[in-house]
Amino acid sequence: MFEGWIQYYMAKDGIGRPRDVTCEDVLTAFDDVEKPVATGKLLAEMLDVSKQSVLRRLQELEEEGRVERWKVGSRAVVWWPTEES
Repeated sequence: MFEGWIQYYMAKDGIGRPRDVTCEDVLTAFDDVEKPVATGKLLAEMLDVSKQSVLRRLQELEEEGRVERWKVGSRAVVWWPTEES
């Protein structure tokens, strides 16, 4: 049981320190957003974790086709879950 927990919360390759937030945590946070899109900063504040942690999970989710993103400004990016999520 403990071994499964470690695999779930570690990076995909099993190397590195435990995750502060999971991909499922990030997807669930979208349910509480009152707009159709969210920023990494907003999701990080909602989950009380670092923005970098959330951005790493969002990138993983994007690679899996579970979220999409749109760069709306020079540094601003918004994210939303796909229909498949």
